[in-house]
Parts: sequence; C-alpha cells; structure tokens
Amino acid sequence: MKTNDIKTVTIIGAGAMGHGIAEVALIAGYKVFLRDIKQEFVDRGVSMLDKSLKKLVEKGKVTSDHYDKIQNELLKPCVDMKEAVQETDLVIEAIPEIPELKKQTFKELDQYAPSHTILATNTSSIKITDIASVTNRPQQVLGLHFFNPVVIMKLVEVIRGEKTSDETMDTAFNFCLKISKIPVRVEKDVPGFVVNRINAPAHVLRGCILDEGIALPEEVDALIRKEGMPMGPYELLDYVGIDTHYHILSYYAETIHPDFKPYQAIEKMMKDGNLGQKTGKGFYDWSKGKPKIDPAKATDKVDPMDITAVQINEATKLIEMGACTAEDIDKAMLYGTGAKVGPMTIAKDHDPKELTSRLERLSKAFNKEIFKPTQMIREGTYK
Repeated sequence: MKTNDIKTVTIIGAGAMGHGIAEVALIAGYKVFLRDIKQEFVDRGVSMLDKSLKKLVEKGKVTSDHYDKIQNELLKPCVDMKEAVQETDLVIEAIPEIPELKKQTFKELDQYAPSHTILATNTSSIKITDIASVTNRPQQVLGLHFFNPVVIMKLVEVIRGEKTSDETMDTAFNFCLKISKIPVRVEKDVPGFVVNRINAPAHVLRGCILDEGIALPEEVDALIRKEGMPMGPYELLDYVGIDTHYHILSYYAETIHPDFKPYQAIEKMMKDGNLGQKTGKGFYDWSKGKPKIDPAKATDKVDPMDITAVQINEATKLIEMGACTAEDIDKAMLYGTGAKVGPMTIAKDHDPKELTSRLERLSKAFNKEIFKPTQMIREGTYK
C-alpha cells in the first residue's frame, strides 16, 4: 500500500497521546476513528481534542470550514473495536505501556482490520518485533512514536521491526510528512529507539549524582536551566511520572544492560508513592502548582559535559548497530527534546582522547559499564 491510498486512520486509545495523534490526522484531512474501551474515555478524548481545535481556529491555523468538516464528517468516536478498524487503512495504537495489553490489542486488530491495513504502535520503549509477533502480518507492523504534546512536537520515530517491509516503512514515513511531522527512520528494533535510548544513560548518571550525594535535584535543575533548557531533568521526570520513569529503567535493565536498574532515589519515591506532579509530590512539592527553581542554587559540582558525553556515547552505539545515521540522531534530538544542538554535532567539536578519558573516568567513578567509550569514540571515527 502507498501513502496516497491511506484515506482512513484509526487511533486506539483516546488519552493524551491518542487524541493528539487523532487531531493532527484530522487537521490533515483524514477520516479518523478514535476508539477507547469505555465511552467516558472516548468522550474525554473528544472533548480535549475539540478544545485544542478551537484554539487553533482562534489562531487562524485551522479554518472554520475545516473545523465543521471534522465535527460533521471526519471524526468517528467509538468503543467497538470491529467498528473502529473494519474500513481503516492505518491503525496507530496509543494505549498504556504494558506489553501483554499491547499484544492482546494487536491480536484483535489483526483479526478485524482489512488485510492491507498497516498496524502501528506508539510505544516509547517496547520492541516492535515482540508486538508484531502476535499478528499474521508482521511485515505490516511498525512503530510510529510521537512525542507529547503531539500537536506541538514535530518528531515521529518510524521504527522497523525485524520483519517490517520496506514498503510499510516508506508508506508510514510519507504519512508522517503528510500530517506535517518530521519523521526519523530507526532501522533496527532497539529498546528506547533514538531519543529515549540516548537519554537513558544520562538518567543513570543523574541517578548516581543523587545517590552519591553530589548535588540535589534543584541544584542540578537550576544548572541545566542556566544552560538554556526550558525544564530541568528532575522537574521533567516529575511531570512525566516517577512510575513511568521507573518502569522504563526496569525494562532497559532487562533488555539492554543491568546498569540501567532504577537508582536508589527513584526506588524510595516509588515505595513512598511520591510519583511526581500527579500525586502532588516527587522530586518537588507540586501541591501549590509548578515548583519555582532558584537559579542561584545552580551547582558547580556537576559538569553538564559529563551528561552530554554519555549521550554522545549512546548515540555512537546506535550508529555502530546500524539503527540510524548521525544526521538522524541530531534531527531526532532537536525535534524530540527541544535541544538547540544535536549530540553528534557537539561531538565533532570535542577531541576523541578527551571524550574517551571523560567517559572512562565516569565509568570508573560510578562503576557503570554503560559509560565506557565505544570504539567509534576511541578511534574518533565520529568526526
């Protein structure tokens, strides 16, 4: 199937990601079925979608005529799975990050969707191949990983499973262009894909900083904000959810390396039920709204280049594995995180010997094998 053959899209899951993906597809003119397991979930998703669309109409980014067309013709909310997929060309699943739940959903999708339909998952970490294995069409299954908030964030990671066909990859890549996104191809089914994989060792390093008592969350966040980022890393984890962060690190510990095991600070927060913004407390107290980070508390005990170095190191692992190119890594980090410069561009300004010694020092200091420099860094072939 070619991209121009896609007329109808189904989104499974009407939560924050699901209704956001539905919205960008509707704006692009596709007929969209938005399905969830309960009518109340569907109604909530439609309400949030409508609220966002009205803002875009006010700003002149969506015409009143197109808004009316979405309401009267294009948007099809539903609960019944068969109704949701029986005439669709592309399915994008956006349900919770629970492997067995996703597999059960894909079994149903495979049963009810037409034989030509492409089945995509919005998973942020689970292997595409594992999800595809429960279907009779693994060549038509891939990852389409959008970033939150979907209407604003431009990046989509287009991820190949072990059996995904070239045609499926090309069709999905071009679909992303049609909905005004910036797609990046991930040619190997690696845990975490690009953005989350590159950020993973940085999370481990920041965990070490807390566990070793080197600096406090606010001290690090103040430092990173001074570097130009809109949010500090611990503030961001509170926003995402400590439990989500915990489960992702646990998955990486199982699938990539034991060094990714959740650190002590995060283990304690899970035990105490302090899961971030949604519970009112995480690294910060959210009971009175967004925490205020004091710039004067920026630590001088942490070198931001250490964090960048472990990201560069992980990026070179992806290149060595053939998962993606250096150019696509930088593109993904720019459009998926808001970074001003990509890690591989930064790497070109740093001497391989300096990067190698920095990474060896971090590996030894924190006893983390994942910080050891790759062959690409040792040999300077990234330049």
